[in-house]
Amino acid sequence: MQGIYVASDLTGLVLAYLDKNGVAAPDIRRRIAAWPQHTQMPMEDWWELLETLQAQLHEPGLGLKIGACIQPEHTGVLAYLIMHCSSLGEALLRFQRYQKLLHNMSEVLLDSDGQVLKMSWDADLGISTHLSNEVFMGGLTTFVRQIVSDDAAIRFGPKAIHFTHAAPFPEAMYQSVLGCPVYFSQPRVAIELDMALLALPINTRNPFLLELLEKQAEALLDRSERPDAFLDSVQSVCVEMLNNGIPTLEAVARRLNLSTRTLHRRLEERGLNFNGMLRETRFRLAKHYLEDPRLDLNQIAFLLGYSEQSAFTRAFRGWAGVSPMRYRRRLVAG
Repeated sequence: MQGIYVASDLTGLVLAYLDKNGVAAPDIRRRIAAWPQHTQMPMEDWWELLETLQAQLHEPGLGLKIGACIQPEHTGVLAYLIMHCSSLGEALLRFQRYQKLLHNMSEVLLDSDGQVLKMSWDADLGISTHLSNEVFMGGLTTFVRQIVSDDAAIRFGPKAIHFTHAAPFPEAMYQSVLGCPVYFSQPRVAIELDMALLALPINTRNPFLLELLEKQAEALLDRSERPDAFLDSVQSVCVEMLNNGIPTLEAVARRLNLSTRTLHRRLEERGLNFNGMLRETRFRLAKHYLEDPRLDLNQIAFLLGYSEQSAFTRAFRGWAGVSPMRYRRRLVAG
């Protein structure tokens, strides 16, 4: 199982915002410089980077403003692939297929009633931060406006945008920037589009380049989804050790006959850190255990290494945005 990651190329989007606004932020720039391009950056590191910048700037709608700086190089092959599609509808289908080249936090879901297309992102692996969601939504809407033909760009506009977080600033500011109604505290991040917009032509369409880039994207996607025996072994040891409390990096390294430094390095090569990998493993196990009605919450807490059910409940709420009991009720309701 892969860790939850974002493409490190997105850090270039933050740099573009800093440069555009003349913001020095030397510590942010140093942290970004430490990440090589074209790698998988742990999602938690991305979240922390954005939160640190917001703490320094106190800028309303910071995520949207960062997203508005988007250029193709900030999302790599995915952006160039989309740019060479024939229409917006074709581009959105490609985006759904290859989004994991950008991040694997959630799956893209497409739903339509015949009049409106709703693109949403599931929350099976938890809820992203409001800053990160703003960057992605600001980047998506800006990029679409860049690639549709000039006349169409004037016509393009979402019907509505949904965020899972509460509004941190007046809603009118979001509506002004995004150009549509914006709803907060929703179950999923989503964007609604008139079906008629799917026929909008892409101004950089090129069928030949599209075919080449799609082959490259398939190869990259295959690599990102390939089973990882080493990571499987680390997670298996963690699962075994959870019955006796929370595993540590040092203890897992000893079980694998590795030095702590080697284990840390090999996880880092995969864009992971030990604590983030352990949290994801516990969340995955928690969802699996909650599917079994024979296990009560105390038993699940024990299996996950928690000394108290309340600690497990707090942790699960942080992962999934709901309590484990509510999550179980949703499973039963289907």
